[in-house]
Amino acid sequence: MKKTFFYILSLLVLSGCIRDDRNYQMVDDSFSFTARQTLLQTSVHTGSCPVGIAKNGKGQTAAAVTLTTSGTACVEALAKYNEENGTAFSALPESAYTLSDTRIAYDVEEVVKDLTVSWDPAALAEQIGDSPDYVIPVLVQSSDLTVNPEKNFVLIQVLRSSLSVTQTGLERTVTSKNVEPDPQGHQPVLQETVTLDLESNNAIKNVGIEFPVLIDNALIPAYNETAEKPAQAAPEGLVKILTPVVSIPESGKSATFKVEIDKSVLLGPDGKLKEFPDYVAPVRVDKDGVRASRKGEDFALRGLDFGNLVTYIGIHYKKSTGSVVITREWGKFSTADASWNAYFGGTAGSDRNVAIDDDYIYVAETNKTKNLWAISVTNPSQVRKVPVGTVKDDGIFYLSCPRMLKNSDASINGGKDVLAVSNMAEGDPTLYVYDRGTYEDPSVLNMTTWASRRLGDTFTAWGSLQEGTLFFKDFNSAQGTVTFLLSGKTSGTLYLRGRVVAPPATGAGAYFPFPENVNAGPCTTRGGKDSWMCYASKDLYSLEGADNNPTLNPLSGYYTDAAFRFIEFNGKRYIAYSRQVSSTDGRLIVIEGQAGESWESILERRSVVYQAAIQENAEMQEDYNESPCSSGNSGMDLDARQVGGDVYIAVVKQNVGLSLFKITVE
Repeated sequence: MKKTFFYILSLLVLSGCIRDDRNYQMVDDSFSFTARQTLLQTSVHTGSCPVGIAKNGKGQTAAAVTLTTSGTACVEALAKYNEENGTAFSALPESAYTLSDTRIAYDVEEVVKDLTVSWDPAALAEQIGDSPDYVIPVLVQSSDLTVNPEKNFVLIQVLRSSLSVTQTGLERTVTSKNVEPDPQGHQPVLQETVTLDLESNNAIKNVGIEFPVLIDNALIPAYNETAEKPAQAAPEGLVKILTPVVSIPESGKSATFKVEIDKSVLLGPDGKLKEFPDYVAPVRVDKDGVRASRKGEDFALRGLDFGNLVTYIGIHYKKSTGSVVITREWGKFSTADASWNAYFGGTAGSDRNVAIDDDYIYVAETNKTKNLWAISVTNPSQVRKVPVGTVKDDGIFYLSCPRMLKNSDASINGGKDVLAVSNMAEGDPTLYVYDRGTYEDPSVLNMTTWASRRLGDTFTAWGSLQEGTLFFKDFNSAQGTVTFLLSGKTSGTLYLRGRVVAPPATGAGAYFPFPENVNAGPCTTRGGKDSWMCYASKDLYSLEGADNNPTLNPLSGYYTDAAFRFIEFNGKRYIAYSRQVSSTDGRLIVIEGQAGESWESILERRSVVYQAAIQENAEMQEDYNESPCSSGNSGMDLDARQVGGDVYIAVVKQNVGLSLFKITVE
């Protein structure tokens, strides 16, 4: 015990002889602003802005700083900042604000203290107006310690916020086609949800804002001053506020609110649309009912500026004419810097093929990325990736061409049509079949050909999943197109059933059989200079392994490098086809025929009723601007889909653009 006591005592004596090096290599005390940058942006509506000032170093000195917002040093610092940063900031007069202190003292161990700059929000908001160039310069100085010359000066940029609803007006025209069942008995959707946007040009840090939303019929006279004809107040229920309070979150810049247009209000007891006068519903964001909160507590927000706060929703009647109209619904086009598919992160040069169902347009990257995109038909900003967990690392490219297969089996995808996507392979291709829908991984359908052919660049389908035929063009030679028969299988193996020598050329291409006759149709080679009308010598649907040497009649040069879709609509026949005029010029062309007229005759007559550019938003013109991006020879495709009483046509040109068109009856 005594030994232990003397050992501890010795240590205590020795410790008194050791030098205190706790501050070894630490710098001497100095002052600086804590802000990482010189320019600090703050909202005028908060009424104040704190700025931290730090005493850095060993912490062995008591000292003080002085704060100034004027004087030669402050003026010179502001001028230097403007010169170095290309700005033109002006100092607010000192009468416009106050400092919590002009001198701040620090004890030995004190490190950071705040200076608070305050002002009257309403008065200063009026003073700065819309100008973003007013600042409060603050310079820190000290006669006690060194001040860091890189962090001795800040500019507080005071910003005013203006709130506006971006949409000033929305017009909706209602025809009987919009609201009454089509000939097949499909009832159109009668309720439409409209999303409106409330935006602020400058966010208010830590402050959230709420506004009531209401229909204000007192504003109808203002609407009628510029309307083509006077409108009446919309009847009860036609326009409904779904979001009675619109809220911009704390530190946020924008919010959305929703309004519903219920067209069922316009129908008579018999379910028919009756002629009605023009209606309008002025939807107003009520600035007088504003409520603000700061960090969860109520906050008195002052000095806000307001732009447009009213959206006039006009509802108009139009008598149906029964005439067919073709329009572009939307388009995504390339820029000088990027392919059109860059907007959702796609890989340039990979967008060769397209398919469409009731809800989505599908584009597979012809690549080794396994990306398969689903783009909303109604809102192209909504894009999702389709699951590809069962897609194999096989082939030249893992995915290549999407197609829709007609389906009548309720146990497969709920009876809905099925998306199938090919890979591109030297030898046996693979078909990925989304038999459980496009939110789950596909089933794998292997295809055996017994030959080393490059297949899968593109393919076409005829008939249905239960009873149909697939056509895969042989890329490597002029050996034409191989066929596979469908019998309801979505997994396992399909075996080669035959071959038809069409198109008679090397390269990617396709045979497009007519809807009611699998043994006849046009065929083309992508990037080729010829197109043909093909008449098979043997029945392609029941063919069992034998070669097929068809009759091939040259088609007009207008059909060179084309893909075709055959449409029966409103008692007439239409053929939509793509035309790749050049690597930077692609077009959709629609030709019209009569009911019962042969498809061959429609192709021969080529009665064009619509033409549109894919590289720009232009219709029914002979001359188009070229795209800033170009596509390869295999770079254009289209697909068509009837949805209710309309037909939608999706057209893609590699790198250049994707557009959605609609055929409808007015």
